[in-house]
Amino acid sequence: MKEDWNILQILRHSRHDWLNFVQLIKGNLALKKYDRIEEIIQEIVNQTQQESKLSNLHIPQLASELLVFNWEKNNLFQLEFEVLGPTKNLEAFEETLLHWFLDLANLLNTSCQQFAENHLLITIEVFDEDSLRINFDFHGFLLEVNTIKKFVENESSRNEQMELVEFYINNEEFYLVLKLM
Repeated sequence: MKEDWNILQILRHSRHDWLNFVQLIKGNLALKKYDRIEEIIQEIVNQTQQESKLSNLHIPQLASELLVFNWEKNNLFQLEFEVLGPTKNLEAFEETLLHWFLDLANLLNTSCQQFAENHLLITIEVFDEDSLRINFDFHGFLLEVNTIKKFVENESSRNEQMELVEFYINNEEFYLVLKLM
């Protein structure tokens, strides 16, 4: 799924994203939509803060996958992530989280309807040691609901570092909560 990114490719994509933000600000400035400019700037600040928090969780492989995910060409869904709570060292969970995410992303790329507005929000909750959770909230159009259901049930039952807390799925959405142990 992921191509090997070199530093120039990363800088090119990052520069492209920043230029898009600047063009949005310039366009709204020309239209004198100052409230929208403030919203765009706040979105940039929020996104940058989330990227920083993710980078400080000591899960570099997963963080890099999440940070460059939307730059990949063949993904049928857009990814967004957020980290709630203080940053903690989640290094012990990295391999499990990385494999879970990669397997789920591959499955979604074969299960999402092409050209639909498919979106996955991953929320990492790190409030305290007894409540480390990761939430997957998908909205879009799924063609393979049963395949995803079987994946979640199988993977969560055989993984000792995760416990399935909540799971709901239909053709247009799914919500999944895993507790990290």
